Amino acid sequence: MLKIITTAVLLATTAPAIAQPDAATRIVHVPYADLDLRQAKDVKQFDRRLRAAVEAVCPEMVTTGSITDAVTQSCRKAAYVALAHQRATAIAQATGTTQLADAR
Repeated sequence: MLKIITTAVLLATTAPAIAQPDAATRIVHVPYADLDLRQAKDVKQFDRRLRAAVEAVCPEMVTTGSITDAVTQSCRKAAYVALAHQRATAIAQATGTTQLADAR
């Protein structure tokens, strides 16, 4: 079975100096079918892949300054929030544990 988590974030900046004309959605697929999420070492590998995906979706800005840093951090936080449920579901399915309902 193909197992993929999708990390998608609507990139919209509020800083006029770096704002883009249109908001864009970036999507990165994170495969994990080769991992056994019952094993701690594989969960760590999974988390490294997720972190790399978040960094790909929300790259650091080349310019310096607190506004660009804040935009990058805000984007990454939103990406982690967006993928948290998918991550928890994947691990719960692998370990056979029950996942509590999401309060969305």
